[in-house]
Amino acid sequence: MEAVLPWSRLHCARNYTMMLHMLEEQPTAHVTINLTPVLASQLSAYAEGICTDKWLILAQKPVEDLDAAQRSQLVELFFDANRQRIIDQSPRYHQLSQRASDPASVWSNADLRDLQCLFTRAWICPSDLEHESRGADLLSKDRDFTEEDHALLVQIQQQLVRDFLPRLARLCASGQVELATSPYAHPILPLLIDTDTAAAVQDTPLPHPAFRHVEDAQQQLKFGKQYIEKLLQLSVSGCWPSEGSVSLQAVAEIARAGFSWTATDEDILLRQLPRSPRTAIYRPYEARTTAGNITMIFRDRGLSDAIGFQYASMTTDDAVAQFMSHVRAVRDGLNTGGMLAIIMDGENAWEFYPGGGVPFLRALYKALVEESDVRLTTVGEAISEVPASEMPPFRPGSWIDGDFRVWIGTEEDNKSWQYLRTMREDWGRFTPEERDRSLLSVFAAEGSDWNWWYGRERSADIAVQFDDLYRRHLMNVYTLTEHSVPDLFLEPIVNGNAPITVVEPTGLMNPRIDGRSASYLDWSSGRTVESESGGGAMNFGTKAITSLRIGYNLSTLYLLMELTEDMAAMNNLRIEVHVSSPAGSTNVVIRREGDTTTAETDPPGEITWALQKTMQVALPFSTIRAQRGERITFAVLVSSGGRLMATIPARGVIGLTLPGPDYELQHWEV
Repeated sequence: MEAVLPWSRLHCARNYTMMLHMLEEQPTAHVTINLTPVLASQLSAYAEGICTDKWLILAQKPVEDLDAAQRSQLVELFFDANRQRIIDQSPRYHQLSQRASDPASVWSNADLRDLQCLFTRAWICPSDLEHESRGADLLSKDRDFTEEDHALLVQIQQQLVRDFLPRLARLCASGQVELATSPYAHPILPLLIDTDTAAAVQDTPLPHPAFRHVEDAQQQLKFGKQYIEKLLQLSVSGCWPSEGSVSLQAVAEIARAGFSWTATDEDILLRQLPRSPRTAIYRPYEARTTAGNITMIFRDRGLSDAIGFQYASMTTDDAVAQFMSHVRAVRDGLNTGGMLAIIMDGENAWEFYPGGGVPFLRALYKALVEESDVRLTTVGEAISEVPASEMPPFRPGSWIDGDFRVWIGTEEDNKSWQYLRTMREDWGRFTPEERDRSLLSVFAAEGSDWNWWYGRERSADIAVQFDDLYRRHLMNVYTLTEHSVPDLFLEPIVNGNAPITVVEPTGLMNPRIDGRSASYLDWSSGRTVESESGGGAMNFGTKAITSLRIGYNLSTLYLLMELTEDMAAMNNLRIEVHVSSPAGSTNVVIRREGDTTTAETDPPGEITWALQKTMQVALPFSTIRAQRGERITFAVLVSSGGRLMATIPARGVIGLTLPGPDYELQHWEV
């Protein structure tokens, strides 16, 4: 299995392990860590060696073993680190970054090895590295790394990832850490229950018809809780709802799933208590729900966000002093004991801090432990000691501006919910066995991260990548159950309609359909579309296709797909061709299961095909319901073992004009 992006692994090796190390140094500091199940599953897969990614593959190889394409990728990808705190702190890394636009062919092996080592070291917790054998040497070294250095850095980084979950479990067993979790694939619970919920807090268009699946919210909660408890062999009482998103019904479902406490942003409480002092947030509240009572706590937004966004630009002493001044003011302003909840993102802040956040957290924990009448505790410890007030009825919202505008309300956001509703309605008609087989893909498609990139001023390249990943999860629901993927999901959500890769064959052909490699004479007048055509991120993991050749004569469309050697050898292979003509859509499915290969069209029609080293198919115009001179579009999807492996083009569709009635007059030769 190959992950598209490396961030769960890299953040683990640098940021997550750093936070554990700081706790191990200060055992009297007690904290709550929320671990999302989908993140835990990724870290577990990396730890077991069943998951890799492009960055790891490039980091692991000796420079001498990299081919030309990999050397170029190394230069392209290995400057993905904080410039101010990491790249510019190393004279050599900074020097190499000035050459990032140079072709890899002019980079020496020594240059590339230094880049490998500096990038790998950038994504290792420095406090952990300094305790490793030769760690101090590797931390102080800036250039002329050896292959031994390179191998050791990769080994240390990998070991940190392997150790993370057992290390976390030990801290939980000791009582120093309380583990909380979230619904499995990080969905926005109130919107999963009913997208019309957003109307209570924002005046934006919403998808119609609404998406309403409270049973999915309940299943994501229960599945996530059970997964974490089984993985780490401990019980979990607390739930951080994804993005702090709550509603009355969402909180009821959290209680129904067996959680005893949950948390969200201060704004959710304070807007219900307009005449109460701000100190109202410094105690727990008991919410009465249809599923029983559950405790709610509320984050101090100002202090939490100061750690996340402000203190990184201050000196450690000034940042800790400001934090402690705020804590003392809260303590001294309370008539009785209370609780101050600091809830923040556990990964993104630290890359902006000097030393990766180590000096700040080390000093902060020390100051808190030494402060009188202040105790750093877990949520469970705090709510067992501080009496709870009765929670008033409240409006829904999230920890971002108290509403859901990040995930719903723009044209792209609403379109993504419509896609999700289409998939969910189809999935509801599948057999129980099919639903079980594709459940995790349904969960993944319901996650919140896809809509983070829709409808906002985000990086265009990353938005396209996440759009493709979202639609891939939707498609996997179908490929895992051997249902044809709806044409709708071939159309990107970002940037409007599907991009069209236009092809025009140079002449007519009548090739043999035998499944062998392309004959030059048979296919010379066709056109070739490479596997990367169209951009996007649909093609990743094991490479499935190298190219697609396209041709026609006056009555038939011909396709020849060049499969990679690994893909051609697979005995569980499914290839779908989706063709759209003015008369409608036609789906062609060619399937190999063991020694048996079959083909079918929907609607039924004539087809000639072969699947061996290549996939070749002849589709009469009558089968694809097209007339001469008409414009058609099509795309090819390849899946194996139920998982979508690739599409051609990688994004959008291929456009082709069939030879018209006067084609022979316009293309005559002497």
